[in-house]
Amino acid sequence: MTQILSPAEAPPTPRSLPRIVGVDIARGLAVLGMIAVHTTSAEQIGEFAHFALSGRASILFAVLAGVSLTLTTGGTRPPERLGAARRSIAARALALFVLGLVLTQLGSPALVILTTYAVLFLIALPLLRLSWQRLALAAAVAAVAGPLLSFAIRSRMTSPDVAGESARFEMLTSIDGVRHLGSVILLEGTYPVLTWVPFLLAGMAIGRWGLRRERVGAVLVALGSTLAVLGLGGSWVALNLFGGKDALVAFLDKSMPGEGVQMLSFMLRSSGPGVVGTDPWQWMLTSTPHSGTVFEVVGSGGIAIAVLGLSLLAAGIAPRLLTPLAALGSMPLTIYAGHIVVLVLVLRSESFTYSWALPVSFLVVPLVFATMWRRYLGRGPLEWALNKIGAGAARLGSRPAVS
Repeated sequence: MTQILSPAEAPPTPRSLPRIVGVDIARGLAVLGMIAVHTTSAEQIGEFAHFALSGRASILFAVLAGVSLTLTTGGTRPPERLGAARRSIAARALALFVLGLVLTQLGSPALVILTTYAVLFLIALPLLRLSWQRLALAAAVAAVAGPLLSFAIRSRMTSPDVAGESARFEMLTSIDGVRHLGSVILLEGTYPVLTWVPFLLAGMAIGRWGLRRERVGAVLVALGSTLAVLGLGGSWVALNLFGGKDALVAFLDKSMPGEGVQMLSFMLRSSGPGVVGTDPWQWMLTSTPHSGTVFEVVGSGGIAIAVLGLSLLAAGIAPRLLTPLAALGSMPLTIYAGHIVVLVLVLRSESFTYSWALPVSFLVVPLVFATMWRRYLGRGPLEWALNKIGAGAARLGSRPAVS
């Protein structure tokens, strides 16, 4: 007697599927963008560049996570039986959650996003059968309803002592801690699930729609650009033409008379803690990174979709030139976790002094490492481990076959 999976039940593995180079390129850009935010400041790379990368690189990664979920569960046609695939995804989510807690425990200045990704994967499990049309509709509804529901719930809660927290091991040591952990993950953290679900759903819709279609890159660029204009442009209109900015300036002037205009200008050029304040309600008209408003979700989500489209176009124009970026994008977990560990070690070194060598090294070394590892060893080490965990979980519950 041996334990096997039927062909319909066996989840496809990344090695058995032809890779879409454009997706790897986009994923590589997302990882490099997050590294750049973690190792530089606005003064070093320019205020606009830092503002453009903050939040949006991680959103691109979340969209691509949704794409990957659908690509590895049948692409445009999900298999009839998804039990094994769901067990595999759930096991990987648990591993990501634990890894996220471990990386946070190291004390890195970089806020770790893996716990949010893990919960998003679990949320996706019952949605894997949905068509791209239903996934797109769900993403659209969540993009509006998620931020509004978050705002409504938080309006009735006491303001947190710390804004933009990350999940930590010590939150699991008491009932109150677990409640706080749930609030951080779902509502109040830097990457609150309630306002990040639309990004995953959008990626899943794109994956189900199909990335091997003719002119898919151009379509995604057009769609993403339209959403970016609607989100970011809509925020500008609401703030400047419908009194949103005046209301916020008046509110800020109450605490610092005469400084409201300057304070608001600074805040609109800065990254938020994950969600906006609930008083006054006009904070919901902003679209700054990590603000969690409808305008930010739509606008930044649109930017992510457009970048994916551009990456698909670039892959068709200069695939060899972009090989290092695609190699990095094929092992994002290894590079992401690795850069956090190394960053902690560097910053704890007594001989550390900041120079441009830090961000340059953190951007160049991963490209070289990924290129060489991919060429000679294949799958990244953490990707390999996660694949083993998922494959083991997929075999659980499989029916025995007579040998």
